Amino acid sequence: MLGEVFALVAALSFSGAAIFYRAGVRGSQVNPIVLSGLRGMFALALLLVVGFFYRVDFSKPPVFYLAVFLSMLGSFILGDSSFLYGLQRAPLGVVYPVAYTFSVFTALFSHFILGEELTLRDAVSSLLIVLGVALVYSENFSLGKQALVGALAGLSASVSWGAGATLMGLALRWGNAVEVNISRLSMLVIATLPLILKNSSEVFRQVRVHLLALGGILGIGVGPLLFMNSISFIGASRSSIFISSTPVLTVLLSRIFLGEKTGGKLLLGTLAVSAGLALQSL
Repeated sequence: MLGEVFALVAALSFSGAAIFYRAGVRGSQVNPIVLSGLRGMFALALLLVVGFFYRVDFSKPPVFYLAVFLSMLGSFILGDSSFLYGLQRAPLGVVYPVAYTFSVFTALFSHFILGEELTLRDAVSSLLIVLGVALVYSENFSLGKQALVGALAGLSASVSWGAGATLMGLALRWGNAVEVNISRLSMLVIATLPLILKNSSEVFRQVRVHLLALGGILGIGVGPLLFMNSISFIGASRSSIFISSTPVLTVLLSRIFLGEKTGGKLLLGTLAVSAGLALQSL
């Protein structure tokens, strides 16, 4: 029971993070790499506190830090920046379901980089996810350029997250999840700090920093920790099924808290994406 609770709260954390991101950056023109690094500071502070309660050891071989660095580039610099760029310019209901197709790319990259097997289940789940994305986009086609920008940003985030997750899997051969995430976030903060300082006045003028910070704490701090604890109780497959509900939760929450439109095709498409994610997790 406790594992299921951890997984459900993790899903809510990921969804809540997306709501805070959208509310915090909507309409701003700040460089999304700056936004990614800024919210990473708050998540890193949380993980450093958590690190005192986990057994961590950063005496790793160089290949660990190379894999972590490349994972950071894929997940945070390219992936999250694309995601935040989309949220600056398009509704959450357009960007999020497309971005959450990253498991398809993770499976592909893992096959070629880590030698993991591709199965018929992967193919069926991918078809469901592609169908869902098509429905989501058709629902928002009337938004014109805004929908196209949001969908392309989500797709860019998806490919980058898939690469980042695969490289994180490679890094986990030499370290645990807390060590990998602390290392990734430290690299992110170091890499983006000059840009953050240079753009600080613009950030505080255009961005609701407290909402961006809350999104970072939930999305790359609390959520992953809860997900890891859930896995320790009920395993990765069952935990991932709960996480696959995140696109649906996010679209519903965006209607409640952001007032965004949720038509029939959008809900059906988001459900298809979630079904594909759940199938891939079995």
